[in-house]
Amino acid sequence: MRSVGRWGVRPVMPQALLLALHLRDAAGLRPPVSPAVPDLPPLDPPVRRAPGLPGSEEAGRQWARWWAGAFPGGPEALTSLLPPTFPGLRGTPELRGVAELGIDEAVAWAERARRLERRVHADVPVALFETTLLARVERELGRRLRPFALDVVVLPVRGAAAWETPAGPVISLALRADRDAYLAWLREQLLRTARAGGTAGRTPPPEGAGPATAG
Repeated sequence: MRSVGRWGVRPVMPQALLLALHLRDAAGLRPPVSPAVPDLPPLDPPVRRAPGLPGSEEAGRQWARWWAGAFPGGPEALTSLLPPTFPGLRGTPELRGVAELGIDEAVAWAERARRLERRVHADVPVALFETTLLARVERELGRRLRPFALDVVVLPVRGAAAWETPAGPVISLALRADRDAYLAWLREQLLRTARAGGTAGRTPPPEGAGPATAG
């Protein structure tokens, strides 16, 4: 990871969130939606429903509680989902049952998703465009933004979309792959950062952080 310098955008695709989303889709869970748990679409590439996974309504509620506590998905969140003890799933027997049966396939799928992410970042480089966009926004504002780092969780879900959560922004991999749409979204984030005084995303990067693009 390069030095962020005066400002930076840090795209991250945390392994823990990939595993959780695969378990959600494979078990057909329907977790309740809240500000901390946006209504994320199905994964893309899609995951087939696994008939052997116990996708109960209670498991969906437990999944939502895990997600709200684990986002944005750092090392502890990843460890919490891993066998043999699944330490983060104590007190959630229905969700643990899903994880015990589905974690191996989830791990294999997550690795494929990470390879797809790497291809997108290689095929659609945006560092120079981000720097140019920042300069344009600062000209529009008539002032420089204060130093900031923006952590962006990128997830391989269907469609080109973005979500705001109390812990930070989420975008789909399809949005990141569409350079113009991504830059339009980023412009709104920069304007929001300017209104907030340049304090966005001042948290350590989650597990799985990609390289920062810095200006």
